[in-house]
Amino acid sequence: MANVHKDFHGCFSYALKFLYEEFGFSEVEEYLRRIARNVYAPLIESLRSRGLPALKKHLENVMVLEEADFDLQYKRGNLLLIVKKCPALHHMRARGYEVFEQFCESTRIVNEEICRQAGYKATVKYDQLKGTCTQCFQKEK
Repeated sequence: MANVHKDFHGCFSYALKFLYEEFGFSEVEEYLRRIARNVYAPLIESLRSRGLPALKKHLENVMVLEEADFDLQYKRGNLLLIVKKCPALHHMRARGYEVFEQFCESTRIVNEEICRQAGYKATVKYDQLKGTCTQCFQKEK
C-alpha cells in the first residue's frame, strides 16, 4: 500500500460534504460503494481467496502507516479492529479542517461494500466526536 498524505482525509471530508449538499446522502453512499469496488478490487480478491487474514494484514498496514492507536484481533472467524484514536479525525481537527458531519459513515459504507463483494459482512460502531470506532468482520453465513 502506498503512503497516503494525511491531508487526503481533509480533502475527502470536503468532497463528501459537497456531494451531500448537492445531491443528498444516497449519492454519497453510491459514490463510496463505487470507490470500494474499484479502488479496493485487489483487497476484495485477496479477501475472497485468502479470507480474513488478508483483511487483517491490510488493516494492520493502514493503521501502522497512519500511526493509529489501535487493537486488532482475529479469533474464531471474527476480525475485530478497535481504533482508540482515529488518525483521520485527529489530523483534520489538528489542521483545522471542517469534518463532514457523517464522515465516519464512509468507513461503514466502504467496509460493507468490500465485504459484500467478497462474501463477508462488516459492522462499525463509531463515536465521531470522540474519534473512536470498533469494526467487526466475519464470513457471511
